[in-house]
Amino acid sequence: MVKWSVKLSKYDIKYEPRFAIQSQALADFVVDFSDDLRVEVKIEAKQILEKENMGRWRLFTDGASNQKGTGLGIIVKLPQGDILNQEISCEFSAANNETEYEALIMGLQLAKDLRIKDLQVFVDSLLLTNHFNGSYVVKGEKIALYLQILKNMALEFETFSLNRFLEKTMLRQML
Repeated sequence: MVKWSVKLSKYDIKYEPRFAIQSQALADFVVDFSDDLRVEVKIEAKQILEKENMGRWRLFTDGASNQKGTGLGIIVKLPQGDILNQEISCEFSAANNETEYEALIMGLQLAKDLRIKDLQVFVDSLLLTNHFNGSYVVKGEKIALYLQILKNMALEFETFSLNRFLEKTMLRQML
């Protein structure tokens, strides 16, 4: 445990011991996920995915980088209002503009894996949105590669739009 504690300390993660689960909670869990219900769960999941793909999904991404590392944030809002969150801690260092691209590309990969067809994307990077729509000239080979990956991935959706949210309060309103 000490080895893990030392390794995780650089990520500001602290170990907290797990307390015993009351027997009724464990029994409820087993009943909820018994083999008899698996068929029903698969049918329900299929119906939900088919219905959700009929509407517009929203993807919100943000990337940040500092001395401690690189982090990516991804939020997917389903058409009926449910929200999926994904935070990714990267083991590489990158410039802030690169992390914005990394977050967006990871978000698009998640959307592709979910078989989303109609996607509206929001990022807080003015540079990224203007690179995508052609308003800004791309400088640097690495950013040009990121932009090409982004454009190729955008073509995989039936409808795709990339927008910029201006501030965190605007993001809260859109969610």
